[in-house]
Order: sequence, then structure tokens, then C-alpha cells
Amino acid sequence: MPSSKVTSIDEIKQRRKQLKTQKRLRSLAAIWRTGVLLGLTGSLAWGLTLPDWNIHQPSQVKIVGNQLLNTQAIQDLLPLTYPQSLLRLNPEGIIRGLGQTLPVQRVTIARQLFPPTLIVGMTERPPVAMVVCDRCQVESPTNLVQGPASLWMMDAQGQIAPRTSYNKGQLEPQAKYPKVLGYFIPRPNAPKNVWQIDPERQREWQTFYPLLAATDVGLTQIDWRNQNNIVLQTRFGRVHLGAYSERISNQLAALKRLAQLPQYLNPAQLVHIDLVNPDEPILQMKTTVVRPTTSNSPRPGPTYSPPPPGAATTVTPTPAASSPAPPTPVTTP
Repeated sequence: MPSSKVTSIDEIKQRRKQLKTQKRLRSLAAIWRTGVLLGLTGSLAWGLTLPDWNIHQPSQVKIVGNQLLNTQAIQDLLPLTYPQSLLRLNPEGIIRGLGQTLPVQRVTIARQLFPPTLIVGMTERPPVAMVVCDRCQVESPTNLVQGPASLWMMDAQGQIAPRTSYNKGQLEPQAKYPKVLGYFIPRPNAPKNVWQIDPERQREWQTFYPLLAATDVGLTQIDWRNQNNIVLQTRFGRVHLGAYSERISNQLAALKRLAQLPQYLNPAQLVHIDLVNPDEPILQMKTTVVRPTTSNSPRPGPTYSPPPPGAATTVTPTPAASSPAPPTPVTTP
């Protein structure tokens, strides 16, 4: 047999041997990779069950960023059951729950494994009003319950917290906040004294409050119990606005133009101001209905003279050559 043919056969045999070796090495590498992955998976599963990565009590929850709300009130609302694995908890659920319950602008969650600690950070919104409700419990859309309490602080977005949930010295005296009546409605399929925020009123409040804040009329109370007639208590009497509507900015602008009325009318004789139609405000007196002007142009206001006993109240406008005479007051029976 020629030597060239022998050499060729030997090369083929050597090549086959190399291929078998490579195949065996690939199989060993695959087995090794599988073993490593199984080991890592098992280690992770074992690590998740380690007691050292669980929190067992509220003291392992750190609340940061809260200056107004006290820490205990926030911890009481955390949707946690102990022991709780730091790696298995749902941070989105905690953020959503607190954000839809408390008057906060932002909530963050961080986990610290050594030592095991849950860090809850928040940015608060200051209260601007006070909701009154007798010993109510209020349940949020995420089923977190606050209370019972009778005084609830409310921020500009309509989120609430009991006054007792605030740190001492962080709130103004009660008289500094306008009271809001009728902001809560009964919670469906809940015990008798469990309430919820009326979603419609909350949406209205978010646009209503900035307008109120810009209207300096000494607001002390907002009565929302009748949706067909919002009643404001101001420094010069009660103001009827009717149902909340797109006219609210015009109504408050008209109210602002009537802010000088106490200088010209006896507040004791004023029953209320009707601003349902902001273009034709009505002053309901105890014996007289007055339709004052709300024009932006300056003009002398009406003057008030106390009537003799038994006589009907009259409102006489100060004469002005450049201004048309106001309508004659209409005496009510």
C-alpha cells in the first residue's frame, strides 16, 4: 500500500479522535453550566428564606422625610405583615397605598439587607383646610383605613389625615383652617361609621381651592352637604353658590368685588348673599332683597341707616353723577 494512503488513513483516525474529544468536552461544559445554574438558583431560593433578610417588627421600618405627619401614624398604614421578606415585598403596592391615602406628594421605597431595614421616604403636602366628621373612619381607594377621628386635615389635592396624626407644633390653631362639611360619603358595603372621600368632590376641590385661596374674603367654612348649593361662610356673611359648575371662577370674582359690603351694610341684617348667578348677585336682608352692582368700575357703595323699630330695612345708595342709580331694593314679606 502506498505510503500516501497510509498517511491519509492515519489523519482521518486522528481527526475522529479529536472530534470525539471536543464533543466530550462540550458535554462536560454543558453539564458544568447546568450545575452552576442549579446551584445559583438553589442559593437564591435558600437566601430568600434566610431569617436575616426578613423584617419582624415595625422598628425595622424607617420613615424618612416626614416633618408634619408622625411616624407611628404612617407605620400603622403600611400594608405589611410580619415577618416580611425584604426581597418579596411589593414596593409598588406600598407606594400606591400611601400615595392614595395620606396627604403626600411623593413616596419612595428602599431596602437595606444589612441590617435588614425597609426605608420609606416621603414628601408631604401641607394642610389647607379641616374636614369635620363625628368620630369617622375613612377608607381609601386602596382599602387603608384611618381614624376614628372628628377633625381631618386636608391638603390642596383633597387628601386627608386625622389631626391627631400630625406632630405637635406642626399645625396652626384650628381657627386658621376653614372647616369643610360634607366632604365624606358613606362607604358602600361597609360598617355604619366607615366613610370615604367623595371622588367628585375631590376633583372639584382640586380646582376650587386655588380659586378660594386667591379670594381674600375671610373664609371660615365650606358647607358641601348639599351638592346643589355650596354655602361659604365669610367675614361678611353666608354666600350661596349653588351647584359646583364652570361658573365658579366668575362667582368668586363677584364675591371678591362685594368684599367692601360690611362697610355699608349692617351685617346683623344680612341673611345671605346669593351668587348662583354671578352677573346678578342678590343680597338677602332680613326684610329686604338688594341687587348690588358688581361692575369692575369704582362707584360709591350703598349706605345703611338703621330703621326705627318695626319699620322695614331700606338701603339707600350714595348719589353719583357718573354712575347709574342702583336698582331699588325689593322688600320681602
